[in-house]
Amino acid sequence: MTLNPMILQITSWAAYLSAAATVLTLLTGILFFTQGETFGKVNDISSIFQMVLMIPLPPVLALYIPTGYPLLTWAAAGIGLAGILLSVLGQSLLVLGRIDFQASRKFFPAGGALGLWLILVCLFGAGSGQLGGLTLWPGLLAGAGYLTTVGGFLLGGQDHPIFYLGGGMLGISYPIWAAALGKLLTSTLL
Repeated sequence: MTLNPMILQITSWAAYLSAAATVLTLLTGILFFTQGETFGKVNDISSIFQMVLMIPLPPVLALYIPTGYPLLTWAAAGIGLAGILLSVLGQSLLVLGRIDFQASRKFFPAGGALGLWLILVCLFGAGSGQLGGLTLWPGLLAGAGYLTTVGGFLLGGQDHPIFYLGGGMLGISYPIWAAALGKLLTSTLL
């Protein structure tokens, strides 16, 4: 399917900017856990931008990657979008002071939906030949990182070593994937 060039350009920039916001979220998260609360609010705000910038990715990739199974493709996009929106909601409520940190924890498992979507979209993309190399392997690793982070969180909260392992996986691999995806979508315009 041919996508509107403006939609591709917006999605490309959203991918690039979500990569940058993910790096900022990773760095401020490290500073929060090592230096203290001063960086907590910055981390929360950067994670909102990270997620908001990801919003165009599931629906556009559902259109961009032909699978032959449109219902499955759109179900995966719905899972990803739900994970993104729930994450934005939880972090926004926290930043606005509508809920405290303890209450915000119930939103954290939404990252698992995002991880599942990343893995599925990469597998769909590999199967169709649309994704490969840097638009495949880092995405699979980032998806596994989201799932690992949620698993660690459920096992023992944000102090669990598996939580940190997953955060490192996704914090490094998602920006690579998103930047490669942005480049791929931009090259489609040329």
